[in-house]
Amino acid sequence: MLKLVKSSIKSASRGIKNDPEVRKMIERFPRFFRFVKKRFTPDYIFGLYLTVGVVIAAVFAYLFLNILEDFFQQDVLVIADLRILNIIKAFRGPRLDREMLLLTYLGETEVIVIGFLAVEAFLAYLKRWRYFITLGTSVAVGEIFVWVMKHWVERGRPPVSLTLVRETGFSFPSGHAFAACSFYGMLAYFIYRTTKNRWARALTVAVSLLLIGGIGFSRLYLGVHWPSDVLASFAAGAAWVTILVTILEIRRKFNGLGIKKFKTLKGNRQIKIFGATLLAIWLAFAGYFFQTHSLARTRINHQEVAENIYIAQSDVPAKLFDGFPRVSETVSGKSQEPINIIAVGSYDQLSQAFEDAGWIPCDRINTKNIGRLITSTLTNSSYPQAPGVPSLWDTQPNPYAFEKPTDTVREREHIHFWNTPFLVDGRENVWFGTAHFDQSVKINAVILMPTHVIDPAIDKEREKIKTELVDTGKVDSFLGFQIVEPTLGKNQSGDLFFTDGKAYVFYLKN
Repeated sequence: MLKLVKSSIKSASRGIKNDPEVRKMIERFPRFFRFVKKRFTPDYIFGLYLTVGVVIAAVFAYLFLNILEDFFQQDVLVIADLRILNIIKAFRGPRLDREMLLLTYLGETEVIVIGFLAVEAFLAYLKRWRYFITLGTSVAVGEIFVWVMKHWVERGRPPVSLTLVRETGFSFPSGHAFAACSFYGMLAYFIYRTTKNRWARALTVAVSLLLIGGIGFSRLYLGVHWPSDVLASFAAGAAWVTILVTILEIRRKFNGLGIKKFKTLKGNRQIKIFGATLLAIWLAFAGYFFQTHSLARTRINHQEVAENIYIAQSDVPAKLFDGFPRVSETVSGKSQEPINIIAVGSYDQLSQAFEDAGWIPCDRINTKNIGRLITSTLTNSSYPQAPGVPSLWDTQPNPYAFEKPTDTVREREHIHFWNTPFLVDGRENVWFGTAHFDQSVKINAVILMPTHVIDPAIDKEREKIKTELVDTGKVDSFLGFQIVEPTLGKNQSGDLFFTDGKAYVFYLKN
């Protein structure tokens, strides 16, 4: 396949070059085309290697500047930051907490410094001064860049309610994510250049990408950075590493610094012992650092305490949305389905009423249940408690959901619920919900997992739920009211919906 692609490119190039109009242009602007030809000549010192490196670095630098501009202008990416962190929070669990903490510690300054010193000592022992200087430049200049950017932008950390560990200082960009690129990225390049084995090279690239990406994601999971902080660091770090690798590649090709010298040293027993000793010291320190800074020692014990809003029953629905949105929202903050089911009562009353109506609680969304959902979707089998993609209201993903399943995971009646800060008559919780019928499944191109396609006539599900809840005998009273204007819109999966804009309030029996 690769040979076919190369042959096709060569044929196309010859065809373009021999085209009469192209030849006229070359003759008319000879100096310009000579310049372009040199930029794409592999054997010219400022040719193809430099061109490719500059283009790649420029792309990543452009992405970094775009993210920076989004921050100052509070654009879509930055608006989505809080909602993304709220969704990630739903995946937390004790085991994953420790795994993410281990990943984040691999990007801590102490661990990076010890690893950096170990690699530098090994390079100095081998007298590979060019790599020695490059790694030092990569890490040192990277740290300076992060410090300058943090104190120029001065972005605050995410709120304490989202954090698992305590962090100080400014947030933008992520120092851990940039250090992962500048240290582990360069280390991966050194390993890649010391072997000709294709599988070893492929494994090096895969492991380094997973490690760097894992360190960046751990900062989001622990709630100490905004998503745009990490993306900005990845973009800037990739641009910086690309520049250094381009310089090394040009010098390697045109100054005779190849991998053969490394190959001749691989069999040296002293070198192996020295390298293994340094690696053991680094791993031992990283393990010690992790154990002495365990999550149990650094976790912030906090409770999310929402300020209650007290309203009388006579104020429903007039004051039910004072200062709060009447619709659910996408990750980017765009409006989607309006609230169409409202329940007043405790969670036990809510779950009992829906259970009596034939509904069951959905499973918590996590990696295990997502895997089961994917399997059930591919085999078209039943998964009665299948989780759904979280919906958002007031930046918060729905903590609860119920469904009435069918004999296939691809169809179900589904409702999302949020607990609001409203208390009716000082004691009854108010629950906001959005209900719809999931009629099929598609693979979402953005999150790369199955998502349900809803029946666009969402009012049918609302009316069905009204009948079912009243028939259970668990409803004291209910009323309907106009919550929004009649609406035609799209949900976060891009599915169309239309509604008359009405909602029902149900007062549940004790």
